[in-house]
Amino acid sequence: MPTYGAASRKLFWEESMKIVRAMSLLASVAIATTAQAENIDLAYAAYGPPTSSNVEFGVIPFLETAKEMSNGTINYTLHSGGSLLSAKAMLGGMTDGLVDGGQLLAVYFPSELPVSNLAMGLAPILRSGGPALAAAITEYVLLDCPECKAEFAEHNTVFLGAYSTTAYSLLCSKPVATLDDLAGKKVRVPGDFAYLASHLGMTPVNMSIGETYEGLQRGALDCSLGPVGWLEQFSLGEVAPYALDISYGVSYGGPIISLTQSLWDRLDDTQKTAFETGAAVGVFRAANAYIKTDQDVLASAGDKGYTVTEPSAPLVEKLGGFDAAFKEILLDRAKKGGIENADEIVSGFEKTLAKWETIVGEVGDDEDAFVDRMMNEIYSKM
Repeated sequence: MPTYGAASRKLFWEESMKIVRAMSLLASVAIATTAQAENIDLAYAAYGPPTSSNVEFGVIPFLETAKEMSNGTINYTLHSGGSLLSAKAMLGGMTDGLVDGGQLLAVYFPSELPVSNLAMGLAPILRSGGPALAAAITEYVLLDCPECKAEFAEHNTVFLGAYSTTAYSLLCSKPVATLDDLAGKKVRVPGDFAYLASHLGMTPVNMSIGETYEGLQRGALDCSLGPVGWLEQFSLGEVAPYALDISYGVSYGGPIISLTQSLWDRLDDTQKTAFETGAAVGVFRAANAYIKTDQDVLASAGDKGYTVTEPSAPLVEKLGGFDAAFKEILLDRAKKGGIENADEIVSGFEKTLAKWETIVGEVGDDEDAFVDRMMNEIYSKM
């Protein structure tokens, strides 16, 4: 049996330690390689132009914030203005993975997203929008409505952030103030806002916002329902300079900020947090952009030749009778469509909205505080 002297034992020990250190280094490299985030270069589609409120102040800040927070692992290409996918093609593009994310409008997909559309269906009877409404529908879809979340998941979509306009006015080519003035007038309305138009004795016309200017110019329309900011944003003030401030109805939902499930599943925790933070920033800024645009238009209305009128007392009274009638229509239609818990969905969303109205009352215009609340109240619980 061989024996080893002190020198041999020392040499054996040194060589053994070299092997141990080499193995430790290899293990560290393997762990680091495994933990290294995948580089993401996503294609994001938006149907809105780059200067629209939801893209300029919602989608772009979402993407930029995620990029900045990702330690260099997230890049993006934005295809805006419907250059890659139109609004009506967006859900199919998400489902098929033609893009990695997109600005969606759920109202275009009532068959594919019936429960989500019910949660967003109170639009014609809401009186105010803003960050509270956008945050509320985001939370409701992600945390409180498993059917909503499942609908989006079925179409390879992760809902991350909603939008909210301000309350609508009637933007008309001629002065209007009374029910008699509105009788028979042709008004461009989206979706269920047709019920509101009919309730006021007007004739609803289904027309895209992109066609509205020409419709007003040629007399195919007398009015359009929308925020007063549209007088500038879509140049409607050139053909419809008379605004009747009914402050009734708000468009909300979207989502304007969403990613495909297939992309989401590839992200590490740092990247997910980057996208979630970006979504909260986009929700806040887009909603506030609508508010600021309205304020700017109202402040300069006289100088630009716009006339803003308050509705007559009988018209206001007529509006007051619309809420209960429309909610009955909404719930009855949902139940006939197979949504047995329709009452629960609507009341659940109203409860979430009340919660966020309180939160926004606390944080006010503080973007950082709003983002923190969205992260804590919503995204940390996904």
